Amino acid sequence: MIIRKFKAEDIDEVEEIEKEAFKRPYPRNLILGLWTMYPNCFYVAEIDNKIVGYILGTLDFGNGHIVSLAVRKEFRKKGIGTALLKTLENYYFNVLNCGYIVLEVRVSNIPARKFYYKMGYKDRKLIPKYYEDGEDAILMIKKNPNSNVRRLIITLW
Repeated sequence: MIIRKFKAEDIDEVEEIEKEAFKRPYPRNLILGLWTMYPNCFYVAEIDNKIVGYILGTLDFGNGHIVSLAVRKEFRKKGIGTALLKTLENYYFNVLNCGYIVLEVRVSNIPARKFYYKMGYKDRKLIPKYYEDGEDAILMIKKNPNSNVRRLIITLW
């Protein structure tokens, strides 16, 4: 498996994975727009020249923000999500020295929540009716272990 930065020609495969993984996938233009704004926060996992997963993030108020992480169904539970997450965490924590990484996850997405707990993320708060269909989200955070930042400055989080 190779983890590398996203390239424009990867968009079709990333879009396939996004549609397979989420009931309300992000549109192609949004994905490409975020990549244009944050090119160092978008990675893909590749096996035998096929993209099997991706992670897309942004920067918000000096913190890392995970927007989307997905792996093709047939490649799940093989460490690909972990490798992608660790790659982006390394960029946020060790290159940019972000104090925190934040993400939102559906309350009903128990597998994702368990994955993030295993990776050291903690529930920060419930965000009522966060998603278009009215479902609540849980805001999760992970503190940079090398940072002496004691609290999130942004009251939104």
